[in-house]
Amino acid sequence: MKIIIKICRIIIGLLFAFSGFVKAVDPVGTQIKFEDYFHAMGLDFLAPYALFFSFLMNAAELSIGIMLIFNIFPKRNTQAAFLLMLLFTPLTLWLAVAEPVSDCGCFGDAVKLTNWQTFGKNVIFLSIIILLLIFRKLNTSRTSLKTSIFAGAIIIFSAFIFQTYNYLNLPVIDFRPFKTGTDIEAASSIPEGAKTDEYKTVLYYKNLKTGEKQKFDIENIPYEDTLTWAYDTTITELISKGYEPPIHDFVLNNLSGEDLTQEILKPKGTKFILIMRKLDDAYADLGEKTKEISDFCAEKDIPLYGFTASDSETIRRTQNALPGNLILCTGDKKMLKTMIRSNAGLIILKDAVLTHKFHHRNIPSKKELHSL
Repeated sequence: MKIIIKICRIIIGLLFAFSGFVKAVDPVGTQIKFEDYFHAMGLDFLAPYALFFSFLMNAAELSIGIMLIFNIFPKRNTQAAFLLMLLFTPLTLWLAVAEPVSDCGCFGDAVKLTNWQTFGKNVIFLSIIILLLIFRKLNTSRTSLKTSIFAGAIIIFSAFIFQTYNYLNLPVIDFRPFKTGTDIEAASSIPEGAKTDEYKTVLYYKNLKTGEKQKFDIENIPYEDTLTWAYDTTITELISKGYEPPIHDFVLNNLSGEDLTQEILKPKGTKFILIMRKLDDAYADLGEKTKEISDFCAEKDIPLYGFTASDSETIRRTQNALPGNLILCTGDKKMLKTMIRSNAGLIILKDAVLTHKFHHRNIPSKKELHSL
């Protein structure tokens, strides 16, 4: 039995370590997921603290997992894992039933699970943790208290440092659709012959005698019985989800509302894109780098775009300070955050392939840009 308990401890440790690691790689992604949860639960006042919760949860999962693997404070960490699963399991059941959020984000962007798959996974692992708690006397550690405290402190500290590095730079591993090497045009396209969404049109008629509304298929609408039924409304329902490309929200418009998406993707050659999600903050963070990039693009005759999700008032206030050769486009805030986590950041496209991504802290100098 002791061998079984050891295997169970390592399995739970690996689960928590993997879950914590793939989220700690991208703490902003976990922040976005927390914001989704808070909005769905009507807890919008907590949204400003989403990044804090992201760091805390990622560090907790990663630290608990590593310490369980190496048998450091096994009983305490098993209890901590139990408390987390006690929170996650009913939460994922609610997500599966109500579907206020389509993806729980339990493994970040690395592994996508449906809400029902996540709930099933949580039930299985919660059962294993309960087994560990029942036989906790078989789960002992030979490591001294002093060594355990030192090792635990190093693990927790390292978890926060790792997240901080990924937050202040770009994620060391990019699990998102806009990773380096992605052909955005291909990743946005639906392959020939791929399954498309299937919809069904239903019509609601009101019973003139009872006042109740009833749903009818288009084939059996009671159009002849005008004394009993009166048309109310038509609804198109999705009955089968078709193929959805990895990138499905890459749409950019110029300030006149004209769609420039194909202009950005179709022509061959190099394009520089400054992601300036919050335009005024991004411009302040870029500083002189904006002029350096602009001058380089002008010298090399490279199109320079700026993508923002700012409102019209912010754009109007900041636009005149931007370089004349920068073509400003507006896009969805979440899409821009998926493209690059930093505000601001630089993306380089070559023939629609994303070849380079830079956090604004790490944007190359004009001299370094020549060697790219």
